[in-house]
Amino acid sequence: MNARRLILLVGAVLLAVGVIALLMPVSITGDGNSIGCGNAIAADSAEAEAANNKTVANVPILNQIVPHTDYVANCQAAVSSRRTWSIPLTVVGALAVLGSFAAPRSRTVS
Repeated sequence: MNARRLILLVGAVLLAVGVIALLMPVSITGDGNSIGCGNAIAADSAEAEAANNKTVANVPILNQIVPHTDYVANCQAAVSSRRTWSIPLTVVGALAVLGSFAAPRSRTVS
């Protein structure tokens, strides 16, 4: 296997892993339940907002006394974390695939 094919293979794997990571759902755990946050392409904080509304900490006076978890912020952090590594992985994979096609073919000397 020559270097060009190896770069193509590694780039294709990185590209596939990156795209799959972008499309896989992101979720957080809150109060023993899984809360969906969308995926790295399109975040959806509707479930997190609903979970925030269920707690007693939304009452203006009680929110200073009762500690509560901000599920929307946790969802945003989880989606941001997924984007932090999956977007560069996808870009590097795409560049490797494109670079393998742009590299000149090696010529064998007979």
